[in-house]
Amino acid sequence: MELGYHVTLVRGATAARTREMLHAAHDLNGPSYAHAIVSSDEIVTAFKGAQV
Repeated sequence: MELGYHVTLVRGATAARTREMLHAAHDLNGPSYAHAIVSSDEIVTAFKGAQV
C-alpha cells in the first residue's frame, strides 16, 4: 500500500493461527491498509468479469 499498490484483503482466503488473529487481520488492521475487504465469492466474480 505504501508503494502505491491497491491492496485487496480476501475473507475466506486469509490464514491465521487463531480466530482472534483473523479478526485482527480483517476488522482491526485491514481497514488501515486494504483498499477493499471482500469475500472469496466477490473476488471470484470480479476475476470472472475482468477483461484481460
